[in-house]
Amino acid sequence: MFKVLQHESTPKLEVAAGATTFLSMVYVLAVNPLILSFAGMPQDAIFTATALATIFATLIMAFGANLPFAVAPGMGLNTVFVVIATQMGYTWQQALTGVFVSGCLFVVLSISPLREKVLREVPPSLQHAVAAGVGLMIAHIGLKNGGVIVIDQAGMYALGTITSGTGLLAVLGLFITGALLAMRFRFALLLAIILATIIGIPMDVTQTGGLSGGLLQPPPSIGSVAFQFDFSVLNNFGFWGVILTLLFMEVFDGLAGFLALFTVMGKRDADLYRHKLGKAFIADSVGVVVGSALGVSPNTTYAESGSGIAVGGRTGLTALTVAILFALCLFLSTFFLMIPASAVTPALVTVGLLMTVSLTSLNFNDITESFPAFVIVVIIAFTLRLSDGMALGWILYIVMKLISGKRDQLTMTVWIVGVLFLAKEILAGWPGPPLPDGSGARPSSRLPMTGPGRALPVLARSWRFFPAWPGPAGPFPDWTGPAGAFPDWTGPAGAFTTWPAQSATVPAPCRGIRRTPPESEPAVSDLAALSRGSLLLAPAGR
Repeated sequence: MFKVLQHESTPKLEVAAGATTFLSMVYVLAVNPLILSFAGMPQDAIFTATALATIFATLIMAFGANLPFAVAPGMGLNTVFVVIATQMGYTWQQALTGVFVSGCLFVVLSISPLREKVLREVPPSLQHAVAAGVGLMIAHIGLKNGGVIVIDQAGMYALGTITSGTGLLAVLGLFITGALLAMRFRFALLLAIILATIIGIPMDVTQTGGLSGGLLQPPPSIGSVAFQFDFSVLNNFGFWGVILTLLFMEVFDGLAGFLALFTVMGKRDADLYRHKLGKAFIADSVGVVVGSALGVSPNTTYAESGSGIAVGGRTGLTALTVAILFALCLFLSTFFLMIPASAVTPALVTVGLLMTVSLTSLNFNDITESFPAFVIVVIIAFTLRLSDGMALGWILYIVMKLISGKRDQLTMTVWIVGVLFLAKEILAGWPGPPLPDGSGARPSSRLPMTGPGRALPVLARSWRFFPAWPGPAGPFPDWTGPAGAFPDWTGPAGAFTTWPAQSATVPAPCRGIRRTPPESEPAVSDLAALSRGSLLLAPAGR
């Protein structure tokens, strides 16, 4: 089936290579659930979904492309997912919808002749900039969640408490990881996470209460995250910019991974395997769609597959071995879920470093290449707005090439994507189509955030939660009040008749309003721009 002998390998070597790849990337079972939990997703369900997405996507690569590549939720892509579901004001269900739609577009692109054209015509400088910007964003989030950096009273970044608690554990983890990387230890990230988790037990940072029921447990259900799509968000023009950003990252993240792994094989084998690039793209894109259906951020081919290739893996049997080992991990959820955020901080910083290395390929002598790239990097890193950073940098690239007389360097792909990004920036503030009853326009998704808690991103999408509202045109169309309205409400849904913040009448049929106490909100702090104890709007019955 895998033609192992024809690829000058042996079954024993392929299995050993698969085990090596597994040990190099199994940390994803600890990191991905923790990161996606910042978007408000249940961590136990995400653990199972991450394992299943890795298993199915890797099997597709094994049997569909017969390549020794393992596929799992990408470390950069999962951070992008969280930013979409928090900083950009969408729900995680809507972010999943974006992953699904971008995955479908990725499939179409992978099976069409346009794939080669797009890959050839997108400027490398913009690819490097996006990778570096996301890398800095990942490191930023890792340090923030580990307590190494905090927001002070003036709203500026400051050094957190690193002499005790979570901050100290994160710093110790950084030293451990740095030492292991300096020694060129192959499984540095995995071992550093394990050691930091163990050190955190006497520090009271690692909570071991879940082990009371035993180490082996049935895998948690994925019912709360699987197929949780919200296609109504596709009516929002601004959201298509998010989809375009996800598609860009999925395509070029996959391409970078494939080219790197082919290089690991050596020149002779790389030339023999390169014709499988098309099948690899199809497997990767189908993996994105499958992963979104299971409830996780975009899948991608893992660079850690290179460790197995270095051992001698050359066929899908290596990938099949990885999938089987991940299936066995489904019963170890108790162990993976007790790993604290501080223990994962060094892994995120390391991933950020590896992604930022792409800037070394940037031509700083050509200002028309380096300046747009730098703008993309700083906007993504400082504002955590992926699509806006890409849009501004991309449009600036076109303008600078035109002004400098280098119009011939602007390909058709660059022009088309530039026009799409420009339209996205212009239309993102449009209020959208009328409500179903024709009584008015839906509020814009880019509602300015006001108040000490940066107001309520969800108000921008409030129309979605009131499908039967017979009241005035558009729910809360003129909202300008501070975050945390109705601070003392404890009554039943629909009990409000007067909006305290601005004395605006709220019809009694308004359903699904509930107040969420601070302790039940995801621990995303200022990074996700969510105010503690803020008002949330949700569908009736949720």
